[in-house]
Amino acid sequence: MEYKTIPCTEDDEELIEGKLTKINHAVVPPHEGTEEEELVFKIENGEGAVIAGCIVGIGNWQFAILDILWVDEKYRGQGLGSALIREAEKAAIERNCYAMLLGTFDFQAKPLYEKHGYTLCGTIKDWPKGHENYSMMKRLDQSRPAYIPKKDLSAQFEIRPGSEEDGEVIGSRLGAYNSAQVPRAHKEYIPLNKKLLDGDGNLIAAIFAGVGRWNSFEIYMMWVDEPYRNQGIGSDLLAATECEAKGHGAYFALAEGLFDWQADFFKKNGYTAVGTWEDCPKGHRIYTLEKRF
Repeated sequence: MEYKTIPCTEDDEELIEGKLTKINHAVVPPHEGTEEEELVFKIENGEGAVIAGCIVGIGNWQFAILDILWVDEKYRGQGLGSALIREAEKAAIERNCYAMLLGTFDFQAKPLYEKHGYTLCGTIKDWPKGHENYSMMKRLDQSRPAYIPKKDLSAQFEIRPGSEEDGEVIGSRLGAYNSAQVPRAHKEYIPLNKKLLDGDGNLIAAIFAGVGRWNSFEIYMMWVDEPYRNQGIGSDLLAATECEAKGHGAYFALAEGLFDWQADFFKKNGYTAVGTWEDCPKGHRIYTLEKRF
């Protein structure tokens, strides 16, 4: 059978997300009474400018992700980061989350997270070049003494809920900081999203991936329709996209956030585990996989 490969649309992305969510919830049903949320917390100075903030993703499997944490350089070392971590954990616990997951680079806040009780779950070496990225986790259902820094001026500032626009500001400030630590190879993320159609124009497979600004080939999600699985179609689509990514300068592939029922496909295609979040969701695990080119 002949197949046609064409670029994906925004509607395709929403469609595939829905299909994958349906598969995932068939394996592990969402916890009753929970819903996905994105929480933004911010700290402003006396002039109303955002000087620190964080973004927390709440999942319906009762674990949370501390996606972004940023403190303005002028206010670092004064306890604001610790205050935001405590606020993020408090919000997660109030929503019945039993764990907080996060990722951080060696030029970011790994020592601070360790002081707050986060443990190392995996390391991506040489990403970006000459640096390391860490997966970390903290169980929120286990009591432990709270870490309070020696120099803590956070009581002088109020932590307030932020808007979507505040979240964009916080994310862009962290992005600027990251770029200052390690110059980006590309100004923008290079999307390589594509889908596979059969001879009748029916969607049978898709991949959403691209080349990050530090030359990593990053796989966001991948799907093959059930009747076409175990026929090599997914492997061919992945290999073709990897080849395209190499042409844009990618030196390795990265698949983060893969559940244990998804990871075997990538392992069969040469990917190896470099990080594992155990018992997330409960009774399962989340992998970070890589493949060096």
